[in-house]
Amino acid sequence: MGLFSRTKEVNKSSAKLSGILRERGYVYQHSGTLEEVTDGTQRTLYLGIDPTSDSMHVGHLQAMLVLRRFLEAGHTVILVLGGGTGMIGDPSGKSEERTLLDEKTLKQNAAGIKAQAKQLFRSDRFKMMNNLDWLASLGVIDFLRDIGKHFSVNAMMQRDSVKARLENREQGISYTEFSYMLLQSYDFLHLHTTERCDLQVGASDQWGNMVSGVDLIRRKTGDTVYAFSFPLLVNRSTGKKFGKTEGGAVWLDPKKTSPFDFYQFWFNTADDEVGEYLLKMTLLPKTEIDEVMTAQSADPSSRPAQKRLAYEVTALVHGAEEADKAKDFKNIPAVPEGKLRDAIKDFSTSELRRLVEQGGVSVVDGEKITTIDAVVSAGSTIRIGKNKFYQVK
Repeated sequence: MGLFSRTKEVNKSSAKLSGILRERGYVYQHSGTLEEVTDGTQRTLYLGIDPTSDSMHVGHLQAMLVLRRFLEAGHTVILVLGGGTGMIGDPSGKSEERTLLDEKTLKQNAAGIKAQAKQLFRSDRFKMMNNLDWLASLGVIDFLRDIGKHFSVNAMMQRDSVKARLENREQGISYTEFSYMLLQSYDFLHLHTTERCDLQVGASDQWGNMVSGVDLIRRKTGDTVYAFSFPLLVNRSTGKKFGKTEGGAVWLDPKKTSPFDFYQFWFNTADDEVGEYLLKMTLLPKTEIDEVMTAQSADPSSRPAQKRLAYEVTALVHGAEEADKAKDFKNIPAVPEGKLRDAIKDFSTSELRRLVEQGGVSVVDGEKITTIDAVVSAGSTIRIGKNKFYQVK
């Protein structure tokens, strides 16, 4: 096995973390052997998240559950909020330059993410840090001399995240985003020297940045550290990163996405994806998931797998009480009967018209709505997109 290898999923159950990660489909690439990374020495690992919003969305949830598995196996986890790198912007997976946020907004966003992470993690071995605390004091000359000299521009330009942007002649990539890889690598070096962190975890699109950090630490200290990536979830129907829908991201914050809409997002999972999401987005034992999928195969029209998925993820994020409420259509938002454009206030007229023209608005158990001037009658339920529902009163 090479230094950096891709691991295929296996079905064999194991109490060891390596077996659990394989069983859940969390393993994509790793340095060294997986067993060396996960099953031997108790490690301190970190995952970085740029606070571009005051809430995480469902695309972040897989990462949080991967970290939770490491915690349950006895490892120490650090979630690094990118208060510093968030001012730069990561080019990975981006087709254009991201809007840079000011320090005040980033602090507010970090506070929102921190509260959600505390709800998902309950362990003494979990801590949160902000990389602005060490990046803000870096001197340009010292950074370029001590860190920049270890990076080859030729190698950096071969990274997928950079290459894709360089091929876009209209957009290109700024030096600001080009330098993101150096800062993320420095994060790993800083955490290694101050927190004894020896493992970085991230999605597959972060692999190039993580490998750069592993190499920087080897060059600077001679120490061997590790990287582990999990597959990036992509919505198969849209090709977008998981969690992005017609109405935008599906948020963990109930003020941004109601528990009912959150439940409906998962309930509307396609049959060919529901098994994967039960493994990756819930804490259900594999044996129980197998039983649910057997029931799904026997009677797919009743959607037992989607129902279980929606309930489990909603309970995980919002609690069992909210999950129980979300199962009941009586709890969906009420709107008055009349013209669609007058009844639905959550969308602007132009947004609503676009959704109607795209065939994204319909009466549940009825036909699609073809104009924003259509009259919606009392007693009907209106679906907008995949996960927005309204009860007409």
